[in-house]
Amino acid sequence: MNISITPSATAASWRRGWNWKLGAAVTAVFLLAFAAVFWTRGEAGSQTTIDPETLALAGANARGFVTAITGSEHTVYHANDPLPEAKAHREDGRTTLVWFTTTSCAECEQESFAHAVMKDFRKDFVFMEKEMGREPAAGRLGVESAPGFVWLDAEGNELGRFGAVADEAALRAQVDTFLASR
Repeated sequence: MNISITPSATAASWRRGWNWKLGAAVTAVFLLAFAAVFWTRGEAGSQTTIDPETLALAGANARGFVTAITGSEHTVYHANDPLPEAKAHREDGRTTLVWFTTTSCAECEQESFAHAVMKDFRKDFVFMEKEMGREPAAGRLGVESAPGFVWLDAEGNELGRFGAVADEAALRAQVDTFLASR
């Protein structure tokens, strides 16, 4: 049996070069890929920066060490000490206000004034910022979105909560309302 393979006209034209339809399709794919890269870069933005003054305020407010975590939208000044809970209560008996944030929360960045405001209330309670993804208590407390503020007693029981605040006055009003209720 004799078999011979002869190149077809299509194979011959393929070897000579691309036709205009294939060239247009390849060009379109490359343009879409480049557009996706530039769009992603624009959306992601750059990393936030660490403000040494805010880092110092956060450490003093939390009465402990703080880790600064930069992100695409917000620098979190994550308090390293654990939150109070029944099996590990606060030795000093103080109330804690926890500010739950994330590095991707643009609204949290707009509330960065919180650390400066809370320095005025250090005698009344402890203020800690916590990155939700690094804080197991966020799930235990049912915190599902940032920003969120939760009041805890020395045993870790929730005393109240509130969400985003528009400005320093609104945050002070929330704190004053809580302190007046005690």
